[in-house]
Amino acid sequence: MLKSRHHFSWSKEMNQNQLQVYVQNNTLDEAAAILERERTEAETKGDKRQAALAWNDLGVVYTLLDRTPDARAALEQAQLLFVELGDAAGQGRAVGNLAQLEDRVGNSEAAGALFMQAADLLHEGNAFEDEYTTRKRLSRYYLSRGATMQSLGENARALTVKPNANLWDQFLGWVYALPLKLMGVGG
Repeated sequence: MLKSRHHFSWSKEMNQNQLQVYVQNNTLDEAAAILERERTEAETKGDKRQAALAWNDLGVVYTLLDRTPDARAALEQAQLLFVELGDAAGQGRAVGNLAQLEDRVGNSEAAGALFMQAADLLHEGNAFEDEYTTRKRLSRYYLSRGATMQSLGENARALTVKPNANLWDQFLGWVYALPLKLMGVGG
């Protein structure tokens, strides 16, 4: 995950520090060119995994460049390749990035559904750190739309998968789940 004001799920192929430099120096076009070369090389070699990773990263870079149609196409292609590979975690990352794209362009209904799908795929793929982040985003999504109970539910679910959760996290999970349990809607 890129640690800047942009919180997308990057593959591990392109160095995260390198990505931050591209973002900070406004040289995203250069990043796109590098990723396009990596994608072409992977496709030429028949390496679907590397191609899927490159498509995912390209989708993120295109999103940051406000190339929405290209970003959407790249992320959908990444998702298809991850499905072919049986990689639920990769598919979840691509879907999560697509959710952020849809949210960014104001398509909130699609974004909400995609965030939910991404969280489920990340859980299935045992990508708990990314699932935690996605469920926190989904919680904020619900809260921004006045859906407080759904927001609490997603916060509680996020804390159940949080890597290295401590006692405070467990307590918060209990606090978030309590109103839902009292209303008979939480497990």
